Amino acid sequence: MAVISISRQYGSHGWAVGQMVAERLRYKLIDQAMLDKVAQNANISVKSIAEVEKTAGDTVLSFFSELAAALPFVKHAAGVSSDFDETKYRLFLKRTILQIAAQGNAVIIGRGSPLVLKDHPDALRFYLVAKDEDRVKSLMTRYGYDEKKADTVAYREEKRRLNFLKAFEAGNPEDPLLYHLIINTSMVKDKEAADIICGLADARVV
Repeated sequence: MAVISISRQYGSHGWAVGQMVAERLRYKLIDQAMLDKVAQNANISVKSIAEVEKTAGDTVLSFFSELAAALPFVKHAAGVSSDFDETKYRLFLKRTILQIAAQGNAVIIGRGSPLVLKDHPDALRFYLVAKDEDRVKSLMTRYGYDEKKADTVAYREEKRRLNFLKAFEAGNPEDPLLYHLIINTSMVKDKEAADIICGLADARVV
């Protein structure tokens, strides 16, 4: 019943590695593609979430997907309404992440999950990092940016990510002691990183 939390510097292949891990372990992948459906189930305006995310953290709108339908508590999340600001958004994320962790067998990518789950006994927390130039190249390849734009986006989104995480006031998101393992994807291939994470998860379950 383990839950795997993957935090990552912007452009360090966190989603790719998380997808590999989820597929191999047959865990639910809880990523940025899921928030719109959860928001609908919670009767929250997706537009309001988009507005919050533009100032709070990543500009990507979505976070959760089909798992939302299996989380009935989301429909009645206390303290969350259509009047949705960054504080309520963070509360919503905390409660959702804790419920997912309680079910287990999930890979959660980003959104403050290492901070929310720092005291969870079944959570394995990983931090993926990479050299600046490699993160820029990753964005150029993935989104077709030129080098200048990729560099600007990498810097801007990493700054937003850290600001968003620090606002949880649950510790320093860059503290190495928060994580079971920090993986440098400039030196470790995506498949190798997934192998390491799956190996630790398997050892924890046994």
